[in-house]
Amino acid sequence: MPNTCSAPGCRSNYSGEPYTPVFRLPSNSELREKWLRALHREDIEDLINAFVCSNHFRTEDVITEIDVPQPDGSLQQISRRPILHKNAVSCLLPSCPKYPSSSLECI
Repeated sequence: MPNTCSAPGCRSNYSGEPYTPVFRLPSNSELREKWLRALHREDIEDLINAFVCSNHFRTEDVITEIDVPQPDGSLQQISRRPILHKNAVSCLLPSCPKYPSSSLECI
């Protein structure tokens, strides 16, 4: 069973839902605190394996392709397992009223 999203109101990867990539809360305490504030989930600290799905990140924060140099000098884009940019913060809450997401600055 895939990991489910811990964002409030999100049903990603629950039974019957299509698979959505998820990311573990960062171990860096400063970045982790930003995620927790953005998600409005202080109680998430109690969860050992908390994850947030890609729906809560800006498109440009999720890396899904890499450029691979070719013998002729060109670059070919190859799909890869999604990863986040180093300082990405989960700042989009589409399942919540607008005010929690709109008051946040996506970093």
